[in-house]
Amino acid sequence: MKKRLFKLALAGNLLLMSGCSDKNTTVIDKSTDTQTITQAVAEVSTEEAVNITPARIYPDNSFKDVPEEYIENNAVPKGSVVRFTYDTSDPIDFNDNKEIYQKSALVYLPACYDEDDSEAKYNVLYLMHGGSDSPEWFFGGEGGSTQITQIIDSMIANGDMEPVIICAVSYYNEYCRNDTTNCINFHHELINDIIPEFEEKYHTYAENTSPDGLKESRYHRAFGGFSMGAVTTWSVFENRLNEIAYFLPMSGDCWSLGSTAGGSRPVETAEWLSSKVKEQGFNANEFFIYSGCGGYDMAEPNLTPQINSMKELSDTFIYCDNFADGNLYQCIYPQGGHDRNTVARILYNGLPKMFG
Repeated sequence: MKKRLFKLALAGNLLLMSGCSDKNTTVIDKSTDTQTITQAVAEVSTEEAVNITPARIYPDNSFKDVPEEYIENNAVPKGSVVRFTYDTSDPIDFNDNKEIYQKSALVYLPACYDEDDSEAKYNVLYLMHGGSDSPEWFFGGEGGSTQITQIIDSMIANGDMEPVIICAVSYYNEYCRNDTTNCINFHHELINDIIPEFEEKYHTYAENTSPDGLKESRYHRAFGGFSMGAVTTWSVFENRLNEIAYFLPMSGDCWSLGSTAGGSRPVETAEWLSSKVKEQGFNANEFFIYSGCGGYDMAEPNLTPQINSMKELSDTFIYCDNFADGNLYQCIYPQGGHDRNTVARILYNGLPKMFG
């Protein structure tokens, strides 16, 4: 089968918006020469240029460790962590008088975020914790600072990616105590309750939170998660491509066909995921999966077989070293385990591929 081209149609100088230090400054990226851009334009065929993803150049997918100065860089502008509350309910309770619950999420806002500046628009990552944890695992609580927030601060300040808002959510609720069930069903709460209220409150790319508004802004929205949060991520991928284009499952496989089915039933799991893409009416050039785990991660034996089986279904999943050429990659942190250090490094590597 002919390999789809994901080359980017760019014209003139490539302009990149600078980081939080000055939102009104535009700088030229001199690392991309005219010949490279011209070649990229020429390689997009007329047939495949239809429905191409937003024009951009992607950094290579290969693993790079976090620079030491990114972890404790007190000189860069610091983002803030605040709490966001919203109402939700049991999505399978169809009673007119069903109970409404209040839940909360922790939100990382980049240093440049100004609630009074409605002209500025921000990409959003919705991020899910692992089993027995909470949003605090990522950010440490309101006003908190962790290795993850420090790395994100440094990435934005150094221009590795555009400023991003990160909303750390939880699948725990008042009506179900089963982790797997909650992970599989969380996409209802995400789309019905969280995203509409969250993106009305914060300055995102969504012009409105109607179904059409969310679809039009899907390339500015990502969902990721660690461990059971990765299980959640695969479920969101299966059901919510209409609203989300980028996915970051870390240290966890798809459990839709059973617990750890990515390892025990990798072929069937890959075929299931492919069928869900087609069921939603999307093509291979309309979504991206940047998966990751540690080299010593207890989840790796279940995740890797699933990814390898997905590679075989190249009509849906195109494994690549750069998202200009495909939509699937597995990033391995060689020294990593099933822990926060691995998550920090996968985020460092993955986010620029989405919001670089």
